[in-house]
Amino acid sequence: MKKRYYYICMLSVLLLMLVLPTKAASEAEFGKLVKSYTLRTDGSQEMRVQKELTLFTHAAMNGLYGESFIIYNPAYQELKIHESYTRQKDGSIVKTPDNAFVEVLPSAAADAPAYNGLKEMVVVHTGLELGATIYLDYSVITRPGYLPELDICESVEELSPIKEYVLSLSVPDNKPLHYELLNGKMTPVVKTVAGMKTVTWTLKNVQPRPRMLEVSVPAGNMQAVVASTYGSKANALKVLKKQFPVADDKVVAELAQKLTADAKTTDEKVHRLETYIRSLGTCRLSLLQTGYRLRPASEVIRSAYGTIEEKSVLQAALQQAAGIPTEVKAAFLKATDEDAVGLSALNGLFVENQAIADLRDFYAIVNMDAHPVQPAVKPHAISRTDTLKITPEGGKVLAGGYRMYTLPQASEGWAAYEGRMTTLNSQRPVNLLLSYLPDETYTCIVETTGGMVPVALPVVKKIDNNIGTVEVAVKKTGDKIEIFRSLKLKKQLITPTEYPIYYRLMTEWMDTAATTLLF
Repeated sequence: MKKRYYYICMLSVLLLMLVLPTKAASEAEFGKLVKSYTLRTDGSQEMRVQKELTLFTHAAMNGLYGESFIIYNPAYQELKIHESYTRQKDGSIVKTPDNAFVEVLPSAAADAPAYNGLKEMVVVHTGLELGATIYLDYSVITRPGYLPELDICESVEELSPIKEYVLSLSVPDNKPLHYELLNGKMTPVVKTVAGMKTVTWTLKNVQPRPRMLEVSVPAGNMQAVVASTYGSKANALKVLKKQFPVADDKVVAELAQKLTADAKTTDEKVHRLETYIRSLGTCRLSLLQTGYRLRPASEVIRSAYGTIEEKSVLQAALQQAAGIPTEVKAAFLKATDEDAVGLSALNGLFVENQAIADLRDFYAIVNMDAHPVQPAVKPHAISRTDTLKITPEGGKVLAGGYRMYTLPQASEGWAAYEGRMTTLNSQRPVNLLLSYLPDETYTCIVETTGGMVPVALPVVKKIDNNIGTVEVAVKKTGDKIEIFRSLKLKKQLITPTEYPIYYRLMTEWMDTAATTLLF
């Protein structure tokens, strides 16, 4: 009897192991991650980072966390390493040797001589083994005048879980500070001591962001702290706007005239100027890494490269010089307190950007005076009608004398890339933000000759729900077959609960049986 009871218990445990979802083991774990930002009365700033990270896998030890990277500008900033060592599993301490601190040029500045003064400190962690804990404590101290204000946008989640996450902001008590935790509910602790106001968030057991799934703050699946002492978004934008080229910039005017000399229409002028901008090299340093500085338009033209922001500003200046009304727009992260969003939370400056325009509901888009604007949106509707002739000699020959034909479909359609890349998994633990909402309609007139008889045609179906609609219709008239297929998505932000509905729609839309004919 006891043996039977034992077997029943073991069987129950095994069944539970099969039924209950298992949680993937983490590569590593942050015991503590502390970030503090301080603005002093003289205008100097200090960013301090302290982390304790325990390694669990060889991938974490040899690749993911084997090194730490710190970018700074030695002309205006000083890097101080307060502590760097590894505590091995048996408790022994391995201090990071001097030759494990390696200064290199940031890769983003490699082809941009104007930014070759930047440095990237690579801290090579030594004494690593499974179960070892990395300790790193450093500060980047910025001299007065380099950074205009305290301006941060700090993501919370890392690729590994965090037992305790602490972020603090300290400013003089008389300095206006706006702040907000995006996509989070934790209320910070605010204290004032010796004339300094400190705002602190402490989060426990922060879950990691998925490594293989795209996540973002606009999608609502990442937390971020934004804070600014600019006082307003308009004040922040003034820092950039005052660096724009003047209206009568001679170098810009001459180039605009040269590029558009024999253009017949405004569209042709715009196309030529956009082509020129695309031909320039792109330096992918962030605004923070360049100290929120933009090089003069003449220098961007002379050097034939620029940051994304510099190229956008130059494009606007060229179009204005060519007599085309143009304004630079800015896309910010959305926040309840708009004044908490500074330049660090800027997604980018642009003149026309289809990708940002498609996500206009998920960003705060303004002009350079901080007035809301609606960017121009190009429709993604695809509607095409094709004729497919079925002959005894056409199609792909299959065994048994059958021939297979594939229905025409737009190469830029949703199924070509987006549909497949967003449905790699049948389940999704975080929100999915679609890049745009597809609206596609395909009508194919199939004409048969030579006595060809259809053996397999697409199945008639219609699926309509809150995520979208997929429809397939087949109509036979004599020797002709009309096949109608349509996809229309209604919802751009899809939650994990809604994802199975989206997955089913995409499965039906990309089903090869719906796009192939067998004769």
